[in-house]
Amino acid sequence: MRSKFQHLKEKYFDYSMIRWGLVGLTTTAIDFFLFTSLYYTINSVFISNLISATAATSINYAAHHRWTFRSEQNHSKSGIKYLLNLIFWWLVSTSIIKTLVVLSIDPRIAKLIPLILIVPVNYFVLNHLVFKKKA
Repeated sequence: MRSKFQHLKEKYFDYSMIRWGLVGLTTTAIDFFLFTSLYYTINSVFISNLISATAATSINYAAHHRWTFRSEQNHSKSGIKYLLNLIFWWLVSTSIIKTLVVLSIDPRIAKLIPLILIVPVNYFVLNHLVFKKKA
């Protein structure tokens, strides 16, 4: 039984998953608190999400590049792929948040809902496409 568990761990587990989770939790908290602070100050989902996402993802990119995935790619390659990934998910999340706020969902709750879609997909995208190891 133990050897089967060990085999599964070796096959599917990577310590980058833990680092990814820690970076993700930290930057999600930064994003969430900035968004809610700005939204209740300026009452704009678009501007609040743009500013909070930009700040959080700048930190997120640097931490993932250097620490999580220990990428050897130069920033021009990984940065462009990360930016395209960011723009795509920012458009998706902003659309979802705006729709939920229009439907009278509390903006603090609405800000968390897109994470249900984004988080499961993002580790794969970052690990295998954005910060892909050199062959």
